[in-house]
Amino acid sequence: MVKYIECYPEYQKFEEFIKCLIRILKLSCIPWKVLHGKGKYIFPIFELYCLISSVLSLVYFKKNLMVLLMRVIISFGYFQIITKSLSVLVQANKFKILFEFIQELHEVHETDSIVDFAKIHLLHLKKSLDITKIILRILFAVSFITSSGLCFYSFHTDAIIMAIPGVLPDPNASPYYLHIHQVFCMEASLLVFSISDVILISTGFYLIAVLNIFQNLIENFWKFEGSNKEVALIQLHKLHCNILDKFRTFSEIFYYTITVQTGTSAVFVLCIFFLMLSSDFAAFIPLCLLVFGQFGAICIFGELMYSKTEKLTTELYLTNWYEFGLKEQKILLMMMHMSQKIIGIKAAGMYDINLRMFIDVIKGGISFLTILYTIA
Repeated sequence: MVKYIECYPEYQKFEEFIKCLIRILKLSCIPWKVLHGKGKYIFPIFELYCLISSVLSLVYFKKNLMVLLMRVIISFGYFQIITKSLSVLVQANKFKILFEFIQELHEVHETDSIVDFAKIHLLHLKKSLDITKIILRILFAVSFITSSGLCFYSFHTDAIIMAIPGVLPDPNASPYYLHIHQVFCMEASLLVFSISDVILISTGFYLIAVLNIFQNLIENFWKFEGSNKEVALIQLHKLHCNILDKFRTFSEIFYYTITVQTGTSAVFVLCIFFLMLSSDFAAFIPLCLLVFGQFGAICIFGELMYSKTEKLTTELYLTNWYEFGLKEQKILLMMMHMSQKIIGIKAAGMYDINLRMFIDVIKGGISFLTILYTIA
């Protein structure tokens, strides 16, 4: 008989919320007769239009240095949003695999041989859910303030950061229609940006919770006696294989997203440090928080993945393996061999994303700022 840990109903609501966001991104909530199944192409096409608009603003309008940097940030931002939305839309079916895996972690079977199985799962899954909810609330708030702040600043300074393709600037015409256009584009893009980040953060933090669960189960392994050891080891081995498979799925879904986000975040950081020289820097504080928060979050996530998996081999070795039978030792040896390959996230499959990368980018930004300040 299958039972569920206490936080499962709360997780079900959260999972349904994530699935609802995916449906919104695909526009599958609109009747098929209206869009004829083409709804999933609408947001990427819209974001592509916004990217073209932001690039054309670099060509159409005067290149004031501060406004130029804003246009560069917006252009790279739209490139990031397009990549994120396409990653979710193209790989939407793979999310079902991840959701099913997380659901299985909430199950408690009567045949489970692992001591305190339910308590360990409840501790980490509930903690992951609570942390994710807090982060998402902050993300929505900062994203909304940032987009609204940029719109207000551009309106206040009469800066055009998004042109209308095909409409050349007319010095005698009122710029209000351009401001309305860019407000609509930026606020609508906020929805796509937020949905993509919510999905990435949610699945990522649950995978970190899975690693914590696995590590805790290994630490409690000494409590087993007799024949239970073999059964528990088999369960742990299956869980380990499942974890490796799901991390591979996660990497496949967000491979391009993580690569593009890392590259664009480096550009954002350099631009932000330059904006610090501006007398209007206070207007860019929400943007600064969003850039550093977004880039810092992905670096922290990569660092957590790396540090957790790095310890697995040591944790397995520190068990009382010398008291095991030959079968148990073989299973443990297989797990130790599998855990030697450290799980982490890489940009373009080459560069490790961790706190060291975050520090290096910040150092690069400070060096860039120092050079500009010296020249000025």
